[in-house]
Amino acid sequence: MTLPEQTLPSAVAPATLLSPKADLFAARAMRLRHLAHEHSLGPWLNWLADLCAAQQKALDALPVPGRRPVATIDPVQPLLAPEYPALQNAWPGIYDQLKAAATDFAAGNRAAPHPVLPEYTTEALELKASGCRQLAAGETVLAERDIADFLVAAALQVAWTAAARQLALPELTSLPNQDACPCCGSLPLGSIVMAGDGKSGLRYLECSLCATRWNAVRARCTLCADGSVVNYLSLAGGNEAVQAETCDHCHGYIKTFFQGKDMQVDPLADDLASLALDVLVGEQGYARGTPNLFLSDGEVV
Repeated sequence: MTLPEQTLPSAVAPATLLSPKADLFAARAMRLRHLAHEHSLGPWLNWLADLCAAQQKALDALPVPGRRPVATIDPVQPLLAPEYPALQNAWPGIYDQLKAAATDFAAGNRAAPHPVLPEYTTEALELKASGCRQLAAGETVLAERDIADFLVAAALQVAWTAAARQLALPELTSLPNQDACPCCGSLPLGSIVMAGDGKSGLRYLECSLCATRWNAVRARCTLCADGSVVNYLSLAGGNEAVQAETCDHCHGYIKTFFQGKDMQVDPLADDLASLALDVLVGEQGYARGTPNLFLSDGEVV
């Protein structure tokens, strides 16, 4: 069983897999509120912070069964595949909780896409959930996304994160497939270069759905595995902890977040707060290659 991230001593080989932390969404909410201060998208980031706080309450309210041991990683079958029916049954109830919370805080926030949340049929919500999972898997979602899509995505994240936290992840020296999350099969939303705690300088990819982190080799393109043409771009005067790792081979990019420059950096929150970097990198001819379930654009290259 992998040692908990926060207690891993420097003398122990770093974990290949890191489970999501118990306070993931609370920490993310705090980070979003910090980033919202004097930000042009401040009201929207604060709304998302409220949503993340509601996610934490929903996560804390879920039952905590015993951890399920996992012996090996299957490169084809994600670890949570057997849990899919239970997860399908779990997320609608979480959606209802998040919707009720959003109704309370959205009315006073002009950044919310709709002051009054629309009503959707069960079938319509299922389609939105399917679209979110497709987006997390790197597929293009052509339908226009609205506030209900964000609430569905938030509910899916809670359900899948809770399930990922129940796995007793195996100790590994390498992964058979670094491209997708070994727990749920989703693409990463970004990478984070760690600092301290025996993992300084190591890069982990963070899952866009269940927030599991898995170790990935640095100085290689995450999107095409080419290792000779990786460069980093950042915004002049922006947060130095957030950079776009670009590849001249596939002309894609993934954002990389450096804890050594900001220990509080959060891949999801800091991604949303650095959309100006996406514009800059896009103008340089690179296409975003990773999903964020809270972006309005449903396309991932």
